[in-house]
Amino acid sequence: MDEGVFNFDGDYGESYEALARQVIPGYRTFFPMFAALVEPDLPPGARVLVIGAGTGIELVTLKQVRPDLEVHGVDPSEQMLEIARRRVAEAGVEVSDGVTFQLGYAADVATTPLFDAATLINVLHFVPDDGSKAALLGDIAQRMKPGGVFVFFDLHGGGDPEEHERYLSAWRRYWTIRGMTGAEKRRFGARIREGIHFAPASRVVELARRVGLVEPRRFYTSLLYGGWTFRRQGGNNTLDSEATTGSDER
Repeated sequence: MDEGVFNFDGDYGESYEALARQVIPGYRTFFPMFAALVEPDLPPGARVLVIGAGTGIELVTLKQVRPDLEVHGVDPSEQMLEIARRRVAEAGVEVSDGVTFQLGYAADVATTPLFDAATLINVLHFVPDDGSKAALLGDIAQRMKPGGVFVFFDLHGGGDPEEHERYLSAWRRYWTIRGMTGAEKRRFGARIREGIHFAPASRVVELARRVGLVEPRRFYTSLLYGGWTFRRQGGNNTLDSEATTGSDER
């Protein structure tokens, strides 16, 4: 991630949630939606790994839906973790209630005990597709129990140039409709051009398959955004032929 473009310990981090509510279609309802979707897959007392804990909205939503969950939020930004801690406290959830925080990356999380589920929301598009996207997905998969559910949400594009431009242009118009000024649009557009590493949905699904995140099921799509659930492949880390071929953009 180019921290000069998206500095989560600076001005971008301070304004992140307000901006997200403005530019991400369905941001307010996405978190209750994914929690409702995966709740039946979480056993009593399940451990959930939240990579890119950000503002804490995932942590709070999960604990409100299932107070028995143990949720571990990880983020490389001290500022974002502080915002998350504050949000969790304001929601009346204490660390002793099963919420923990860690400054760092997925690779810094202990590999035991394994997690029953994991989330990666609005993170992967900041990561270059030079092996780094695959490495992040692999780090998460290595920390999940076989059969565990993985929730993924991100910006996608770049496969079909005409389709990408169509939705990118619509997204820019959406910013205007949501109240962005011309100057704000120019600044945000520059950040997108310089700091977002778009990848086609099929590419990301294939990268996930390679590290053992299989059974992709698309549950959300809006302009350039898409959301999937996956399963951590069971048994061992050796992928079968089905898991390493093809793609599913459902």
